[in-house]
Amino acid sequence: MRESIGTAWIFGIVMTFIALFSSYLAFSINYSKSFRVKDGIIERIHKHNGFDSKSPSTLQDIDSFMASINYSAEGNCYKICTAEGMDNKHYAGVKGTTYTVGDLTKDKTYNYCIMKVSRSDSSSSRKADMTSSYYKVVVFYSLHIGNMNIGGNFRTSGETNMMYYPEDVIFK
Repeated sequence: MRESIGTAWIFGIVMTFIALFSSYLAFSINYSKSFRVKDGIIERIHKHNGFDSKSPSTLQDIDSFMASINYSAEGNCYKICTAEGMDNKHYAGVKGTTYTVGDLTKDKTYNYCIMKVSRSDSSSSRKADMTSSYYKVVVFYSLHIGNMNIGGNFRTSGETNMMYYPEDVIFK
C-alpha cells in the first residue's frame, strides 16, 4: 500500500512538471509569433508608405502574410485605443481586410489595432505644410494548447518610423 501511494505522488509531480513545461512552451511560441506578426505588419506599412489602395493593397498584403503563418488571435481594441486618448478618427480595429474606424465596441474583437499619430511642420519659409505620421500597431496573443484557450489575451505593440506624406485610405 505504501508503494502505491508513493508512486501516485511521483506520478502527480511528473504530470505537474509536464503541464508547466507545456504551458511555458505554448506561451513562448505564441509570444514569438505575435512579435513576428507585429514586425510583419510594420514592414508592410513601410513598404506601402501607409495604407494604400493599389493592387495588392496594404491590407491585402498584411492579410496574406497573416494567413501564411496561420495567425488567428483576436482581442478587443476598444480599451487600448480609448486608453491612449486618441481621437476616434485616428484608430481602427482590423480583422482580415475589413476595418472599423472609431466606432469600436466593447464586445467586438479584431486581429490587430492601428493608431495613427500625425504631425505637421509649417514654417513661414515654406508654402505648404510638411505632413508626417507614424502608426502604432497592437497585436494580440493568448495561451493556446490545442484548441483550448487558457488564460486571457495579451498584447504586443510597436511603432513605425516617421513617414512623410503617407498614403492613407483608412484614416482620412
